[in-house]
Amino acid sequence: MTEDTAARMKELDKKEEMMREGKVVKIEPMPRPVVPLPLPSGILKSEMTREDRLKIAARIVHLSDGVLEQRENGGYIALKIGSGPNSNAVRVGKRSDRVSFFIRSTDLRKKAEEEKFTPEPLEPTTAANKDKFRFWGLSLGDIEAHEALFREIVKESVSVVMDRRPRRN
Repeated sequence: MTEDTAARMKELDKKEEMMREGKVVKIEPMPRPVVPLPLPSGILKSEMTREDRLKIAARIVHLSDGVLEQRENGGYIALKIGSGPNSNAVRVGKRSDRVSFFIRSTDLRKKAEEEKFTPEPLEPTTAANKDKFRFWGLSLGDIEAHEALFREIVKESVSVVMDRRPRRN
């Protein structure tokens, strides 16, 4: 028992004694730390299986009309246009529950927010992160329920990557 708890218990003993004597006493509950209840296994979106992430990636490839191709890297699933630098249009987090897209259009970001998504901008630590946004907790069901929105986002992401790639003559 800590000193604070011991002092509090001593104070409660005094109040109990006063109540026995018929005196009016104000009693306050002991403060308890608020600890969130643990969620059952499988509820957390960060516990998505590899198959779930692959399904999300495949659905995004489908929304791109086959422009993107799927490649698994060590820490994520890359949806790329060709190969080389500046070819990742979308990233599906392998060890977490996030999907990253490039979105230049503020109207498209607002549209995503109106549909209750919260695209979070990445820190612009490199030029590659400019206009890149994370969607935390994105599921296959979210993509299917808002197919038109995500088709537009994928199209925008492909467009941004194509604009950044070096032009070949």
